[in-house]
Amino acid sequence: MIRKFAIMKKCFLLFLFKTIFSLSFLAQNISVLSEGNWYNITTSENGIYKLDYSNFEALGINTSNLQTNAIKLYGNGGGMLPKLNSDFRRSDLTENAIKVYDLNSNGLFEDGDYILFYGMSPNIWRFNETTNLFEHEIHLFSDEVSYFLTIDNKSSGKRITQKNPIQNPTKNITSFNSYSYHEEELENLIQSGNRWFGERFEYQNTYEFNFLFPNIIDNVESFITINTAARSVNPSVFNAALNGINIGSINTSSVAAFGYEYAKSGSLNTSFVSDSDNLNVQLTFVKQENTALGWLDDIVINTRSSLRLIGNYFNFRDIDQLGNEIGQYRIENGANLEVWDITEPINPHKLALSVIGTDLFFNDSLNILHEYIAFNSAAYLTPNLKGV
Repeated sequence: MIRKFAIMKKCFLLFLFKTIFSLSFLAQNISVLSEGNWYNITTSENGIYKLDYSNFEALGINTSNLQTNAIKLYGNGGGMLPKLNSDFRRSDLTENAIKVYDLNSNGLFEDGDYILFYGMSPNIWRFNETTNLFEHEIHLFSDEVSYFLTIDNKSSGKRITQKNPIQNPTKNITSFNSYSYHEEELENLIQSGNRWFGERFEYQNTYEFNFLFPNIIDNVESFITINTAARSVNPSVFNAALNGINIGSINTSSVAAFGYEYAKSGSLNTSFVSDSDNLNVQLTFVKQENTALGWLDDIVINTRSSLRLIGNYFNFRDIDQLGNEIGQYRIENGANLEVWDITEPINPHKLALSVIGTDLFFNDSLNILHEYIAFNSAAYLTPNLKGV
């Protein structure tokens, strides 16, 4: 009898566990999209996006008596899904924090009102702790990032809040890590795999690529990476120059006439200094036979620039001052800017700012790598309105 009771208890606990697990699994797989009306918008570059009253009407949203706190925006930002199933990925769309401008402060979304949000490019940058450099990743499957608007009167939407001011800075920060890349996805060499290449060195053996880094710090150590590929029976070489000065070569070994490899890849990783905001990269393919082919994969440059406003907005970050301290950032000519911390793009925060003359100041912790965007109202971008 005791044994029978123990078995029944074990079976009941197993049934209870399976039931809880099943309910939990079902709960995780019920998308937020399963209820309500949803309106799709897309972005193609990193920046501050604006949606006004007319945009809401163009999307087909019922703006009659529309409560501002009912407006919600969902999306998971840029970048591709991880390749490994074991890596973290979101199981559903995530609500993004937005900023709502209510002109009449009456709680209704009316003509003249608008919302702001941080929208992303599908292509992303990551910091490589091994090389201490930033690397980019082009999205292989999309040129846009999708976001979804909905009107939910059951609960208030997520809003951008201001970070608590931090006092007593211990470091002054007047420059930041800047980067840029050139990569064209033009040719897949064997119509297979996920690696694409850009310019082909065949009839034209020299290409030039121009990069602009406003306010580059003179004579700072900068870094350039060039990735190429070549198909040649004899060894071939790419010669690289920057602003007319040789910076290195990429030697590529030969490909066997009947081998399984179609082309050989190669790369150049080197440092340089420059006192010019304009960087001209010249790449020349030197081949040993007329039938040899070469391709450029990408060029990536990491350098440092001064925190000085040119234009209406810029993104910035700083890895040089990381540590358990407080940094004071100074942006020259930034008196009319707003600054958001976009380290977590779906959950931006405003920074508490102060102005001295024409310069803008704010404090923040240096314990992690922060990503910021400084902007004014002329910087606003408009998303693509896809509709329902």
